[in-house]
Amino acid sequence: MSIEHVLPRNPKPASRWEQDFTPEEREHWTHRLGNLLLLNRKKNSQARNYDFARKKSGYFTTATGSAVFALTTQVLTYDEWTPATVEARHQELTGLLIKEWELT
Repeated sequence: MSIEHVLPRNPKPASRWEQDFTPEEREHWTHRLGNLLLLNRKKNSQARNYDFARKKSGYFTTATGSAVFALTTQVLTYDEWTPATVEARHQELTGLLIKEWELT
């Protein structure tokens, strides 16, 4: 198992990532919880810097169209991966952790 950055750490120039995220947004969101999911190591190394649609269809699902890990399954419901998407997912996940760990 490994951690996948949906928004890649080093997107290719002129990629969809460069269009959807400013440099500041990429710096802010790349390593945050809302941008991360679990993949097996083989799929993670194959996913690379591909755009979201390709990652989602080719690497985040199994042959049956489902995901192996719950955090990955959540991502399959999104049609796009934008700063607003990452922020919403980040807020949802951190809220769940705060509630579960009784941090408030």
